[in-house]
Amino acid sequence: MILMDLHTHTIASGHGYSTLKENIEMAQERGLKVLGLSEHAPGMPGGPNIMFFWNYKCIPRRYGDLRLMCGVEANICDLEGGLDVDDFTLSRMDYVIASMHTPCLKSGSAAENTRAAIGAMNNSYVTILGHPDDSRFPLDYDLLVREAVKAKVVLEVNNSSLHPLAARQGARENIILMLQKCKEYGGPIILGSDAHTCYAIGDFTEAEEVLVELNFPRELIVNESLENLSLIENKNNVLK
Repeated sequence: MILMDLHTHTIASGHGYSTLKENIEMAQERGLKVLGLSEHAPGMPGGPNIMFFWNYKCIPRRYGDLRLMCGVEANICDLEGGLDVDDFTLSRMDYVIASMHTPCLKSGSAAENTRAAIGAMNNSYVTILGHPDDSRFPLDYDLLVREAVKAKVVLEVNNSSLHPLAARQGARENIILMLQKCKEYGGPIILGSDAHTCYAIGDFTEAEEVLVELNFPRELIVNESLENLSLIENKNNVLK
């Protein structure tokens, strides 16, 4: 049973269409136990400024049986894995997703992009690598998964990437390659809706189809147990 969705956005990201309240209500309606707020970092056009993330303290974290976690989707902004969020801000997040986006990073070769991803994963605040599935950023999946396991970073299977109208390219084929390597090396994955509207909250339909097709081990899916939150929580969070 899927209990959490940690990759979601609201109107604060500039290209989302729902409010935090609408997302919370949909998460409750769909029986989630944990909802993650992971707005785009300031490097993404339209994203909120850094003060937005400093002010998470004002948001209640409990809504009945639903827990809200406040994180950030930081942009990998160079081929060494640098992020567009400073350590002070990262240290105040419940969790940190690091992702490659075309407005924020010029793609290199597969070796260069993989080096960038590994560099980001070696950041002590990063706990999830977001949508490593876009052929516009080719990756060496064998090396990526081995290094993710070593860094104790969870790789995301992004449901939005599998949408027929998604801008990301080759996602299904790349996700299959990544999942095969995760099975081989015992690397955990997390399903993320990447919701930009409340109607996508907790919807992993396309991702689940791929998991079933590959007979992927359910014990490697972080969303299946609340105990797995320890795998993605920012252990260096100064506010804990």
